[in-house]
Amino acid sequence: MKKVLIIDDSPLICRLLEKAIVSFPEFIPVGKAANGVEALNLIEKLDPDLCTLDVNMPAMDGLSLLKKLMVRKPLPVLMVSALTKEGSKIAFESLRYGALDFLPKPGGLWESGGQFERILYEKLKRVASVSLENIRLSARRSLRKKSLASATPAKSLIIGLGKEGSYTLLLRLIQNLEEIKTAQLWCLALPERLLEAFAEYLSQVCQLPVKMLDSGESLKEGFIYLTGVEHWWKFSENEDGSLRVERTGTPSGVTREDLFDVLLLEASALLGPKVLAVVGSGRFEKGKVGLEELRKLGGEVLVVHRKHCLYPEASIYFAEGGRYPEFSLEVVGRVLSFWPEREVADVAGIEGYAGGA
Repeated sequence: MKKVLIIDDSPLICRLLEKAIVSFPEFIPVGKAANGVEALNLIEKLDPDLCTLDVNMPAMDGLSLLKKLMVRKPLPVLMVSALTKEGSKIAFESLRYGALDFLPKPGGLWESGGQFERILYEKLKRVASVSLENIRLSARRSLRKKSLASATPAKSLIIGLGKEGSYTLLLRLIQNLEEIKTAQLWCLALPERLLEAFAEYLSQVCQLPVKMLDSGESLKEGFIYLTGVEHWWKFSENEDGSLRVERTGTPSGVTREDLFDVLLLEASALLGPKVLAVVGSGRFEKGKVGLEELRKLGGEVLVVHRKHCLYPEASIYFAEGGRYPEFSLEVVGRVLSFWPEREVADVAGIEGYAGGA
């Protein structure tokens, strides 16, 4: 049985969490703390396996507690946060400080007849399964930021695919980037409003060249673009060989995640070997057709090692079924920093395969 400490200054939220956790076969609530100071004392006394953590608390708030925990006694943390625009920023900051995932509060989820319990149970299982070596503070990075107006048009492209767990993964990956040479387009099957907040967070707080993908723009070197799967995108080639993206209507009879395949197929048809695909965290199998075509046309594919993914299903599926190599986050960061000037194999070296550093 995994011991769970509940940290929240709201008696109502504590009761809801406790009632739910008692019903889970693998977990048992061992205590409740109303603030960070009380939580530190209970952690020493009760030695929990993981905890749920509120952000806004008296005496010591959740972020302050996280900083101390990651130094004194790292353990898996599930944040319980209100996902307003400001709340989203705090949630992302908590992931940077070492939390692994967040659960929204309050709202319809809490009263939706069993949905809250199901989601809480799933998130607790994910968080509890993470190795302590992958729980750490992500350094605040400030890479060379370029002006979009003056940046060179991109004639190569990195396409990242992800779903659940992608916020945490990208925050970990960023600290391994040395620079950003070409355009990176991360297509994440996550709510668009949260992706917008995430792009703003990375751009402002971490001083990264990040923006949401806009219709009609030409991709530029040195920028990270984010898009969800709520809109359909089509690539075309400008006269100078750079890529232009246009938002189009979503075809009938397709799922949103079919966009993974479409982006890979269109980019590889236009750029051939100048496309690199990265498979990240999440539960998805879409992208298989696009990755196969990309590889046939000379492009490169790498999979973030399953040990770094809160949701490793995609990594397992593509590494074992598609026989694409898995790489550690350190190696992925090196590859993304130097590609396309150097091929993946040259940057990673043989140690990069199967998750080596």
